[in-house]
Amino acid sequence: MTARLSPCANSGMAVTWFVFPERHGAELLLIDPYTFTEWEDAMLAVLETPAPPRDFRILIDRRSAARPSSTFVACMVNFFRANEVRLAGTLAAVLVSRSVSEALPDLRVGRFRIRAFHDAADAAKWLHPDDGEQPLAPLA
Repeated sequence: MTARLSPCANSGMAVTWFVFPERHGAELLLIDPYTFTEWEDAMLAVLETPAPPRDFRILIDRRSAARPSSTFVACMVNFFRANEVRLAGTLAAVLVSRSVSEALPDLRVGRFRIRAFHDAADAAKWLHPDDGEQPLAPLA
């Protein structure tokens, strides 16, 4: 079965994103170089899709991107705090390159959780522990 892409998709920048309404999820693909503003714009676009459910799942694939700076991470955390109500109940899995020795720990901001993984299968299991719906597959 091929997933139907939302009309809310962008595939021409260093931050590419797709929304899969029937799977209550979205994917972001990050390729260097990109800016925080590009990341933030993509996240806002994902959150502006028609009524993301409380069990929304986001897969962020940054295996082709360098480790973010501490300033970039601080800006991301501020974004999550500012959008805590809209992100309540959402899980986000971040795929990182195996060359990233320390993946981010399980981060919680209110009822939003984000966790880094080296393995796409592990990320999919964490996002969809019940296997009740088809997990998101990484874009690349």
